[in-house]
Amino acid sequence: MSDAIPLTPSSDPLRRSVPLDCVTVIPVLGIPVRFESNAARIVEAAEDAFGSWRVLSRQKDHISAEGVRVVIIVQPGDEGEGPHAPFQYRMPDGQRVLIHTPGSVACSDPLRREAVAYVTSALVADREHFRYSMLEALTLALLSQLDRQPLHAAGLVRGSTALLVWGASGSGKSTLCYAALRAGLAVLADDVVYLQLEPRLRVWGMPGFLHLPPSAAAHFPELAGCTPSLLANGKEKLAVRAAEADAVAPLPVVEHTGICLLERSGAEPALESVAPAEIVRIIASAPESGFDVFADTIGPGLRQLAERGGWRLRVGDSPMGAVALLHTMFDQLDRSAGS
Repeated sequence: MSDAIPLTPSSDPLRRSVPLDCVTVIPVLGIPVRFESNAARIVEAAEDAFGSWRVLSRQKDHISAEGVRVVIIVQPGDEGEGPHAPFQYRMPDGQRVLIHTPGSVACSDPLRREAVAYVTSALVADREHFRYSMLEALTLALLSQLDRQPLHAAGLVRGSTALLVWGASGSGKSTLCYAALRAGLAVLADDVVYLQLEPRLRVWGMPGFLHLPPSAAAHFPELAGCTPSLLANGKEKLAVRAAEADAVAPLPVVEHTGICLLERSGAEPALESVAPAEIVRIIASAPESGFDVFADTIGPGLRQLAERGGWRLRVGDSPMGAVALLHTMFDQLDRSAGS
C-alpha cells in the first residue's frame, strides 16, 4: 500500500526538513489556503475538495488579504486492520484541533494560521475517506476560527438568494438537497454553512460534494450503483459530486438569505411561519457535538439570519414532495428583497 502513493522522502527521522515541492493555493471560504506537500496526490485531493472555490477569482473583493498554510506530509505506512482508518478528534483548548488515526496525526493552529499533518500513504490511498475525514476536516477546523463560524444547515440557491435548511443529524438535509438539485435548484452546502460577520454578514457554502445516506437510493434509483464511503463520524454515505450534477451555486457565498427549520414527518409536507426569536432559540438550544464549540459566539450571526423570521418545513415520506414548498419560501424571500 505504501508504494501506491509517489512521494518525496525525507532523510530526517523527525521529518523537520521534508521537501514540500507540491503546492497549490485555493481561496477556501474566501481565505487563501496554501496547500503544501511532498506528494502530488495531496494537491490533487485539495483541488478535488476545494477547487470549485477558484470561481472567486471573478469576485476578488470577497477574498481576504491574509491567508493560511496547510502542510500535509505523506510517509510510508499503513493504518492497521479494517477497510477504513478510524478517526479521533480532540480539542486541547477552544481553538486548536488534533486529529489522529492509528498511523496519522494532524493539528490545526489558528494562532499560527497553519495546520500540519503527517499521514500514511495507506490513508491517502483511501481517497474519499482521506478527503472528507482528514483534508477537509483539518482545513475547515482552521478556517472556522477565522470569522467563518459553522452552522449545521444545508444551503440551497435560486438566483442570488439562498435558503438555509437547519436540522439535526438524520433530519434529511442532504436528501432534500439532492431532491432540490434534481428540480433545478443549486446547492450551496448539504450539511454545513459558514457565517462571516465582518465587514458584514456573508454565508459561505461548501459546494464540492453531497453526502447522502445509502437509503436515499430508495428515492433516487440513479444512486443505486454508488459505493458508500465511511465518514469521520462512522456513518456510511454516498458521495455525489455537485458539479457533475450541475448543482453548484454560481458563487459559494451569498448575502441575501432566509432560514427554515427542517423536521422529519410521516405526514404530507407542510410549511409554517416561525418568529425570529423562536428560530434563534431552537437553533441555539440544540448544538450538536462540534458545533457546540461556537455556542457562545454564533448568536449575532443567528440573529441576523433570522431577523425577518423564517419557516418550519415538515418533510413527508418523499423528499421530492417538499420541493414545491422550497420554491414557496424562495418566492417570499424574493418579494422581501424587492420591498
